[in-house]
Amino acid sequence: MIDTHFDERDRIGQIILRPNRSWTWRSNNYFIGTLFAVSAIVATTFALRGFWLVLPFSALEMSALIGCLYICVRRTHAQEVLTFSADELIVEMGHRRPERTYRFARFFTRFLIEPASHPWYQNRIAILARDKRVEIGRFLPHHEKSLLVKQLRLMVHRFS
Repeated sequence: MIDTHFDERDRIGQIILRPNRSWTWRSNNYFIGTLFAVSAIVATTFALRGFWLVLPFSALEMSALIGCLYICVRRTHAQEVLTFSADELIVEMGHRRPERTYRFARFFTRFLIEPASHPWYQNRIAILARDKRVEIGRFLPHHEKSLLVKQLRLMVHRFS
């Protein structure tokens, strides 16, 4: 998902990039609860029939599921904020807050769009400035990457 904002008065532009989120956290909780209930019923049934060893493996399975789901949900909450001003470009990447911040002098900064090496792969969009290279929008699908390229061109054109 791409959000673009431009403040004419302060001459500051922002492009906010987020991955698409198919489910909310509440939906994930319902999913985990349903699987946990089914697994608990099956494990309890087996435990009552004398196969008590099923219980710890059922708990281990649910722990692994919760861990994997947490990693997937955390990836969908990544965010990249590109802030354009007359003098510099600031790229902030993180989840709840900026975890990495890159500052580029606008005069020395350029955008590089690398074509995909194979039809199955996607194009890559990177910011280059002297010795720094930062890839942006790596979680975006193909159609949103082409929209990002258009938004970057519009933003750069507004400062020209």
